[in-house]
Amino acid sequence: MADIKIAIDTVKDDFDNFLNIEQNSRIFFSGKFGIGKTYFLKEFFNLKADKYEVFHLYPVNYQISSNEDILDLIKYDILVELLKRDKDIFKSNVVGGVKDSALLFYSWCKQNFSLNSVLQSTISYSELGLGKLGRPLKDLLEIDKKFQEFKKEYEGGEKRLVEKYVKVMKDKNISETDYFSHLLKEKLVQQKSDKKNILVLDDMDRIDPEHIFRILNIFSAYFEKENENKFGFDLIIIVADYTNIKNIFYHKYGDSADFSGYSDKFFTISPYYFDNKKAIFDAVEEITKNIKNEEQNLNSAIGDSGYIKLFLWHIFSRAVDHEIINLRELLKATRFQLSELRKGSYYKEPFADNFQKIFDIAIKIVIHSFSNTDVFIKKIEIIKNNEIKGERGMPFGEYIKAMLKSFGLKIPTDSSEISWGKYSIKKGSNGFNPINVTNGQEESLFYDLLIEYVRSKKYLKNSYNEY
Repeated sequence: MADIKIAIDTVKDDFDNFLNIEQNSRIFFSGKFGIGKTYFLKEFFNLKADKYEVFHLYPVNYQISSNEDILDLIKYDILVELLKRDKDIFKSNVVGGVKDSALLFYSWCKQNFSLNSVLQSTISYSELGLGKLGRPLKDLLEIDKKFQEFKKEYEGGEKRLVEKYVKVMKDKNISETDYFSHLLKEKLVQQKSDKKNILVLDDMDRIDPEHIFRILNIFSAYFEKENENKFGFDLIIIVADYTNIKNIFYHKYGDSADFSGYSDKFFTISPYYFDNKKAIFDAVEEITKNIKNEEQNLNSAIGDSGYIKLFLWHIFSRAVDHEIINLRELLKATRFQLSELRKGSYYKEPFADNFQKIFDIAIKIVIHSFSNTDVFIKKIEIIKNNEIKGERGMPFGEYIKAMLKSFGLKIPTDSSEISWGKYSIKKGSNGFNPINVTNGQEESLFYDLLIEYVRSKKYLKNSYNEY
């Protein structure tokens, strides 16, 4: 099955210009859940790999952690991403000769004790080369043991510090180290060369509302000054639905709460509103032709002019147009296979109505994409209640004929009429369209029948015999 590629050309240049605004150091990248924000950012930064070094993190993994842990988890994730790029970026130190050892011992004493008191109570300057002891041997041996441990850690250098930090993280014994933060910043700047370092904090939509503002507040600690970010990142991008965050904020803190004052710190200029609808709309046909199918007898139905493909294209296109389906939902049928589309699942039974059977499979695919029948019905009602555009080449009559038959009605073969709800139906005037609906309400009838057909679960009953 071909991997569906959604074009980013319609948004790419606009976002590139937004990134390049002077002193634009923070961006709130906003778009509805499932619209393809993560996909776009990965594709965009892959194309711009010569300009940007991107560290893509997913804070949803932090929500069960304490505030203190989150600060270290962010550093840990940045560290992992840094080591992926260059496993040898952290150096070791070298100690050689008596002079270096003496200087190192002096540094250790200064760090751990008052140097004069240690030397005066242990070894006088004149005794350093004579071996005369001013303290019991066991005390000196203890000091030497601690010094050797310090020397070992020093010789490990940056690498030793990183290894120690990773071990601490694995043991969940978290501790803040200012030097480590400084070192991390130094290495981030070192590895980026002439590129810009970007930290992407993605999937904020997935964080439980009870935790989202706690985590956002922790991220704000990574904004050191008005236009400066923690660890020297040139840009921080927070990815979420800005409108949804705002609604949660007002629900949590009340309508009089100042959301603008709260949210301004998360972007420099304004939220960037991501809209890739045109590209998704253009990809609908390819998506419908790439439904995961192993049953060869259904290939023609899913092909260019097949009844399954035409039905799916119509419903999906209208849903995209009305912004009631996202990219993740559209791609479900290309990634997860229905049992009705597995090899050997379709049989042409004698005297069976194969068209109705094919139509029912198409309905099951759409319901699968929309998650369940209740959601499907609500979305069909939204499509119906908006402007009916008319769809040339869409065989509404065939679908209507199949659904009417399931309700015990047959299209007249003469000049008589039948009624269903508010609609009057009679025989069509040509072979292409088997029905004629009063006042040209064919598409409206199609939606109303479809809602009732699904609500009454007719698509599950497999009643294909002729009446």
